[in-house]
Amino acid sequence: MSIAINEQAARNVELQKLMLEAEANLQKLEADPEYQRYKQGEWKIFQGKKDSAPGDNCVAMWSKEAGAVSIVGPGKAYQGGMLIFWSADIPRPSDTQTVAVTLKQSKYQAQSVNALNFSVPNIPAGAIGLTVPNIEAALNTMLDVEHFIVEMGGRAVADIDWTDGLAARAKLNQCV
Repeated sequence: MSIAINEQAARNVELQKLMLEAEANLQKLEADPEYQRYKQGEWKIFQGKKDSAPGDNCVAMWSKEAGAVSIVGPGKAYQGGMLIFWSADIPRPSDTQTVAVTLKQSKYQAQSVNALNFSVPNIPAGAIGLTVPNIEAALNTMLDVEHFIVEMGGRAVADIDWTDGLAARAKLNQCV
């Protein structure tokens, strides 16, 4: 019986060590600026293709732990703009599909529209792309603080909010 008690005490000491180590790792992680940006969200402005001409394929992407949303400018293949939502809850079809979605956002009425559902290799999230007639239309509707919900089949597949949208809009406007 005392052997069993000693073995249990040794396991308890080992578990306490592991818990202390896990707590220390969590504190390090929470102090990491990169992790904070992941939790709180951040904007990145870039050209989506390396060989793009100036003004083509400009992207403003807000990413946060729940997913991402991109505002994409015109390029050679498409002269309009796109609003693309990325989420692990969005289906990842092998081929691009047209799907019915409902877009809900802060200031505007909910809209039921057709959208493109696609996936990109090595990205563990599916995408929903909404076309806009031109990049100016996308830029003009950007708010400083925005909240989007995208529903497919009556179920939310993307739920994301951004901050600092006006600063991102200004930077994207410089790119396009």
